[in-house]
Amino acid sequence: MPDVRHREEVLNVILAQLLHDRGVVSAPEQLLHRAFRPSERRMPDVLVTFQGLRTAIEGKVNDQPGVEGAVLQAARERVEEGIAHLSIALLYPPELRQTPFDNLRDELPRARLRLAICSEAGQEGWMDGDLDHLAELLRRTYDQLVREDIVSWAVQIIGDGVDGFADIIMDSPASVDRAADALGIHEVGSAREGEGNRT
Repeated sequence: MPDVRHREEVLNVILAQLLHDRGVVSAPEQLLHRAFRPSERRMPDVLVTFQGLRTAIEGKVNDQPGVEGAVLQAARERVEEGIAHLSIALLYPPELRQTPFDNLRDELPRARLRLAICSEAGQEGWMDGDLDHLAELLRRTYDQLVREDIVSWAVQIIGDGVDGFADIIMDSPASVDRAADALGIHEVGSAREGEGNRT
């Protein structure tokens, strides 16, 4: 039997297929069949869609020194360069590289993966888990992004309202005087201020 050594891109495509089959991500049709054409010399980056967000899968086999830092840097760059909103950095256990191809779809979901997720909100640090744990981590990151977007949106609306009000008031000195009267604010030393101090 020939020695099997899967390229990391093949593992990434199969991972995307498994996430697609579970309804976690949407994957383009050409990606779903790509791992079954191992004769291709270079597979492009694995990009899927999670809850409407472009999501990159950056996975490497954990069998070389420094691979954790390299895969995390690659995942960060996908977000920083605007290629993806989310990027999954993951390390596959070394034994997956030599698992017979026909067994990969059964073995990968049970494998212990090392996971991190990068997004525009930052990084969800390294942790160990299986495919189900990865799906949960994606959902949690998405929820965090949504919450931060809502807060940013609310802050923007309030800021726009305050700025708009200030612009209107500054263009109308009479409005400033009326607002000051209503609030009981008068110039220091003015006759009207003295009136307010009489008993």
